[in-house]
Amino acid sequence: MEKLFVYALLYSEGFDMWAMYSNTLDKLFIENPEDENYLSLEGMAPKEAVLHTIAIMHRNTFDTGYFGKILMESLRQIYENIRLETFAKKMYSLWNKLPGFVDKEEPFFTLCYADDCLSYGDEYQCRQLYEKAMNYYA
Repeated sequence: MEKLFVYALLYSEGFDMWAMYSNTLDKLFIENPEDENYLSLEGMAPKEAVLHTIAIMHRNTFDTGYFGKILMESLRQIYENIRLETFAKKMYSLWNKLPGFVDKEEPFFTLCYADDCLSYGDEYQCRQLYEKAMNYYA
């Protein structure tokens, strides 16, 4: 379910992750056809499914290490392909969607404050913080 949470979060921030989300959901449903959450999500429209997935994420505990690894690997790919300012705005918004039991832990908490450096023109430090977070599980 952790991968599904990651793809839902990234999709909710406007990243083109629907195919990843949908493929992951299909695989999880095939492996666990009795799971009511997967069955319910399979029948929803994309935005509704993503919002529901994020709600499930907030109601449950999960493997934060695995979740973090998948999230940081996904963020690395995005980071390398968009402007830093755009990435930074989306990371703060993404951080706000994380469950309370992980949002103050590293590397997740970095997503909250790394963009502060941009307000005084320090792109180098901003990049250092993001890259440290993205390499946390490497």
